[in-house]
Amino acid sequence: MERKIMEKYLKAGRIGARARELALKIAKPGLNILELAQAVEDLIIKSGGRPAFPVNISINELAAHYTPKADETRVIKPGELVKIDMGIEVEGYIGDLAFTYCSEKNPLIDAANKALASGIRVIRPGVTVGEMGRAIEKPVKDLGLGVIVNLTGHNLDRYIFHGGLSIPNVANDSGHALQDGDVIALEPFISESNGRVEETGVTEIYQYIQDRPVRLASARKILQLSRDKYHGLPFARRWLVKEGITPLGVSLALKQLEAVNAIKPHPVLKEISNKKIAQAEHTIIVGEKPIVITE
Repeated sequence: MERKIMEKYLKAGRIGARARELALKIAKPGLNILELAQAVEDLIIKSGGRPAFPVNISINELAAHYTPKADETRVIKPGELVKIDMGIEVEGYIGDLAFTYCSEKNPLIDAANKALASGIRVIRPGVTVGEMGRAIEKPVKDLGLGVIVNLTGHNLDRYIFHGGLSIPNVANDSGHALQDGDVIALEPFISESNGRVEETGVTEIYQYIQDRPVRLASARKILQLSRDKYHGLPFARRWLVKEGITPLGVSLALKQLEAVNAIKPHPVLKEISNKKIAQAEHTIIVGEKPIVITE
């Protein structure tokens, strides 16, 4: 990896570490999750990065893709598992990290952290996806807990936060081997037993696909923002309200853009039997001495 590219990844990781520190400092029962998301996103921007996707704050049985609404009223409650997932991009190079806050000690959080650490320990050029999956799963099984089997880690590339390679959190037979300089994110999701997620009817996050002719001026504005300002990375409905589009205008425009396949939704993902979930994630540059950029 070129040194100048490495430096951008390292900067994204440093910003992520500071954002994590801030989130853990201010998270507490009674805090509105919109306030938490905005504080993290503001810090990322002030530190010289940009959110690679809206900060996800997914609570309890919600696993991913929940970002607060513009008029969000939900607050953190005592004992809830609050998964905070953030991405930081510096000129398109992304650091992706996640962690779980809870006002009480919870064994699922410890298991998620152990699973992540176990997966990181085996990373090196030549290690296979199957080997990483076994390493992630083993400490979870040893603790008598389970993983969310249809959520995976992934690789990253410039302006691409899911680059096509999936890294399951369970033992698997994939022989795909990592190469020096690969950038990957491991992110185990842990529950009381193995589980699965499904899409809900709630969507607050969208992503650019392609330019398409649309009638509404607000839709044309959103298409331009998603392509040029957000660089094709995911964006939040609430960001569009800040751009001066009314909530009704946002809803109508997004509906029109979806209908012509100009953008795609990222619906909230929920565990199918409402099991509570903890998550941990780091981004790693693969090498003989792997670099965990988001620590």
